[in-house]
This record gives sequence, C-alpha cells and structure tokens, in this order.
Amino acid sequence: MASSPRYFGFATSSVDAKNRITIPAKFRSKLPVGHEGRTFVYVMMGPDFRHLAVYDLVSGQRRIDELTGDQGIPGELQRKRQQYLALVEEVEVDKQGRVLLPKEHVEYAKLKGEVVVSGAGDHIQLYDPEEGRHVSAPVSIEKLDPQHVSAIFDGSAHESA
Repeated sequence: MASSPRYFGFATSSVDAKNRITIPAKFRSKLPVGHEGRTFVYVMMGPDFRHLAVYDLVSGQRRIDELTGDQGIPGELQRKRQQYLALVEEVEVDKQGRVLLPKEHVEYAKLKGEVVVSGAGDHIQLYDPEEGRHVSAPVSIEKLDPQHVSAIFDGSAHESA
C-alpha cells in the first residue's frame, strides 16, 4: 500500500452557511491528487471529543479496513463499527480547496464560524475552538504545558486510563 502523507501543525479556517470549509494550503498541498486530477477525502466523526477526522484516501482506506474487522457474523462491537462506518462520507476537494461537509457531521462537531484545523499524523482534525478548550486541545502555543511536552519527547508520558 502506498505511503500516506503526515499532517502536523494547525491553522484556522471557517465553515460557511453551506457547510463548506476551505482546507488551509499547508494541509491541502499534502493531499494526494487522484484519478483525473481530482482529490477526495473521507470525513468521519472523530473519537474522544466532538470533532471531524478528515483522511486522505490512502490513510482513510487503512482506517476503514481497521474498522471493518473480521469476516463472519458480526458481534456487538462489530455492529457498532458498522453503524459508525455508515456515517463515513467520501467528499471531493474542489479547485478552491473547499470541502462540502455533511450537515450531520457539522452538527455533531458543533462547527460554526471559526474552525481549528489541526494535523493529527495520518489525518486532519476539524473542531470548534471552544470545544477544543473543553478537551485541552492545543488551540494555541500558550496553552501547551512544557512538562507535558517534555514527557512526550522523552517517552515518559503515559495514556490515562
């Protein structure tokens, strides 16, 4: 499978009345261009807090494969994954770099006006700045805790249970 770009850093954009958002150039330039010069992304409901996860086709397909799981009669967890996969949308990035977000996705993530666009490694996150503050998302450099950053770099940071 082809290597996927890595997305990092953050910027702001805005969602308009038609639920379109312009993906900032720093992220858009990394999106692989597909067949006939068209670019598509997968838009998914984000876990952990109300945000949208935007995957390019390579990393998005990998995520979908992970969620699809084993064959056979699905158990309860697999049925929940299937319900989640029913909410994944493939959308085209237009020539101006805009993406038309599904209405339900915009409502889920509480997007209105200004939107934080944040790199998350293999995908991009879209979230409301206020929502980001509630979950301690780093919406500004001033909000980063130097001790936490140090723990991440030296490997002593642990996932909280």
